[in-house]
This record gives sequence, structure tokens and C-alpha cells, in this order.
Amino acid sequence: MTRSLNVALLGYGLTGSVFHAPLVAATPGLALHTVTSRDPAKVALRHPRARVSADPMQACTDPAIDLVVVATPNDTHAPLALAALAAGKHVVVDKPFAPDVAHRPNR
Repeated sequence: MTRSLNVALLGYGLTGSVFHAPLVAATPGLALHTVTSRDPAKVALRHPRARVSADPMQACTDPAIDLVVVATPNDTHAPLALAALAAGKHVVVDKPFAPDVAHRPNR
């Protein structure tokens, strides 16, 4: 039997709470391990087994995490996704990847 992939969901606003978290929780083979949010009580109501962190960078580099879902404000998408990729994580980024050309990574 293969183990589930541990998922860190960065951001628990509308997109994270209504779309990403329920999809991750309902998908066989995925486990909602960590959610980054400034409102841990809101996360705990729907996902009591998930750890809650206020620091998305810490979640990006946590060795227990396999997949990072970036659902934070648009201007943070690229830096967080790049940090997660640099840490060897699989990454899903909510659209847009960057809000404009100025925020595009130079890689």
C-alpha cells in the first residue's frame, strides 16, 4: 500500500477554504497535513487533524510535506512556489502565478 502525500495548503481565505482544502481532503492519496492561516480556529472547525501554521515559508520547507498548494495573495505566489520547489516539493499554484511581469521570477 502506498502512503498518502502530505499536503500543505498555504492560505485559507475563500479559495483555500472553499476550493483547495475540500478537494485535498476528499482526494484519495492526499492528506491535508498543514494549513497556513492567521485564523487557526477557522481551520480547526473543518479540518481538526491538520496542523495550522502562520508561516508559509516554514510549511514550504517542512520535511513532512510532499506537496504545497499556494492559495495566498497573488503577489506571494511566485516567491512561495519557488521556495517550495527549491525545497524539493511538488507545487500547485492558484492562478495567476504572478500578478504582472514585474513579479515574474528571473529564472
